[in-house]
Amino acid sequence: MTEKTQGALRSFAVGQTHVGRVREENEDAYLVDEGKGVFAVMDGAGGMHCGAMASGLVKEALTSITPPRSAEDLLEQFEGRLIVAKDRIERASAKADGAAMGTTIVALLTYAGAFACLWAGDSRVYRFRGGMLEQLTTDHTEAQELVDQNVLTEEEARNFSRRHVITRAIGSGLELELELVSGNLRPGDRFLLCSDGLTGHLDDAVIKTMLMNGAPDMTARSLINGALEGGGSDNVTVVIVDFDRNVAV
Repeated sequence: MTEKTQGALRSFAVGQTHVGRVREENEDAYLVDEGKGVFAVMDGAGGMHCGAMASGLVKEALTSITPPRSAEDLLEQFEGRLIVAKDRIERASAKADGAAMGTTIVALLTYAGAFACLWAGDSRVYRFRGGMLEQLTTDHTEAQELVDQNVLTEEEARNFSRRHVITRAIGSGLELELELVSGNLRPGDRFLLCSDGLTGHLDDAVIKTMLMNGAPDMTARSLINGALEGGGSDNVTVVIVDFDRNVAV
């Protein structure tokens, strides 16, 4: 793990992933690049290794981002790389006789004292600040849409038969539609990016407790172990990003 000074803040970040206890292949991918302020988690979907290919193509595209000159430049580069990744996924899908291929994405971009979260799908970003945990993203799923329409309660949504059906993704045959939230960083901020393999087994109260203390690498291990102990029914990936925390690394 490396350290990067951004304005008055130092960032510490770590990413970890696990195939889980049920799946044979890990279709998740993640990117940690403190030097460029780019952190991302992708959760691939599709049969015959297509999910792993889709998430890998997005990671590959994001890796080519160059050191940004401004926050606007970073955002433009990020969106441009996703357009490239979508094109590559569509071409790969065509070569695979039109096999369904796609991936969720959730990203945290940081520049100086500012941040932006961009996402499509049900991978999430949480922020732990001042003892409070806040989910910064909203799942792009059929279940969440029904909750927003007051058709389902949060409890009913957790048991909804189509709860894993996503409504946005980077994939073949899908429009590239990202949602964005932004704000300012504060010393002591801790961000968690994760695939739904984590949130499918750990509720927010447990996640909050695990995020309260510990170095990023230790916390990441604890979160993944918690998901595995809960059943590990999916691939699970976490990225933790701290700003100006006094932690052992």
